[in-house]
Amino acid sequence: MRIVRYLLGLSTRVKITVVVIAVALGVFVIAYFEPHKLFIDEVVDEAFPAPVAIATTTTAAEAAPATAAPTTTSPPPTTAPDEPVTTTTVDTTEPTGEDPERGFTPATDEEQEDPPVTTTSTTTTTVAATTTTVAPTTTTAPPTTTTTVPEGPVLLSVSEWISIGHPGTGTVLVYRQPDGSHVVRFEDLDVSNGPDLLVILSAAPLVDDRAAYSEVAYLSLGDLKGNQGNQNYIVPPEVDLDDYQTVAIWCRRFNYTFNAADIHVPPA
Repeated sequence: MRIVRYLLGLSTRVKITVVVIAVALGVFVIAYFEPHKLFIDEVVDEAFPAPVAIATTTTAAEAAPATAAPTTTSPPPTTAPDEPVTTTTVDTTEPTGEDPERGFTPATDEEQEDPPVTTTSTTTTTVAATTTTVAPTTTTAPPTTTTTVPEGPVLLSVSEWISIGHPGTGTVLVYRQPDGSHVVRFEDLDVSNGPDLLVILSAAPLVDDRAAYSEVAYLSLGDLKGNQGNQNYIVPPEVDLDDYQTVAIWCRRFNYTFNAADIHVPPA
């Protein structure tokens, strides 16, 4: 009561100042601490992500080359119209006995009978051989693109949430997808809501320590999608899951872990 009487006794200007400070403080608390989230549930119901179809390009083997055997054609031994013909004629007829020169001895009667006349005619025909060769023909099949749906995911781990900063229940499943990525899936999740909540993979073991999961190496998988329901968080293929031991729901703003679970518990 003394405080109330003291406040009532203040001047109007002081009263206005006190009211403004109280309102500002209330706005700050609501905006920063978001206490209302503790009373608001966000429900998410996601189906498990289907395997992604993978497109592959296959180049068919080259077809066996079809090669025609060389063909050689020789024309018959006839004279083509345009080919050269060489003819040589030699006249060996001896001169007659008119006006013999001095010292010339006439032939006898036997020698004068049927004087020899010799004519030689030579004809040469040249025909060039013709060779025709068919070039080899090679046929190559174009590349073909096929789309295949790989086999389904492989279940690697099944575990349950433990309560650290706030109570929570649900199942945590870890799957390996055919493309090498992993899916951390929450099923039947029911945990407390709060401000600035992240889902992280942590190198810390499963311990009852609200700050332990962010004091070592950790990887954020994004904001918590909802504090209730079923949801998926994708781990890229380049991330080695063996580098982490737990998954945690962690309040980044206050470095406060709500819940955690082991991610290397083989399914029963």
